[in-house]
Amino acid sequence: MKYRFLFSLLVLFLFSACNKYSEGPAFSLLTRKARIANDWTLQSYTKDGTDLFDANAQEQNLSIEKDGTFSSTNIITALGQLQSTSYYGTWSFENSQAEVTFMDNESLLGVTYEIILLKNKTLKIRQTDFNNAVFDWTYIAD
Repeated sequence: MKYRFLFSLLVLFLFSACNKYSEGPAFSLLTRKARIANDWTLQSYTKDGTDLFDANAQEQNLSIEKDGTFSSTNIITALGQLQSTSYYGTWSFENSQAEVTFMDNESLLGVTYEIILLKNKTLKIRQTDFNNAVFDWTYIAD
């Protein structure tokens, strides 16, 4: 009887859990830190719903570590030449883990993104600029 009561409480908790991110998941066995710490590859990049990402002309990789560090590499093809830029720094959750801030080692200010989706193999982040343009980045894990 005691186990049945505990099981009922657990089921009630799982199905009534508040979803932190607008596109899910409602429940995960992994912590948010364990889910965000990964090697990510940009899959899509949109501005106000318009796709701006050309997988044939650019590549962006983002490596987020559990120790609070990150590295990002952007590779583009311009005039038939590959051009690469890299960034390194620290990251942290903000606003009750609903946002993530990246602080580049070369910058004094961090860039904060709203987390829209955080799964083990998918990360979607959003930023709204001062003109209310909405930028979405969707990454998949390698």
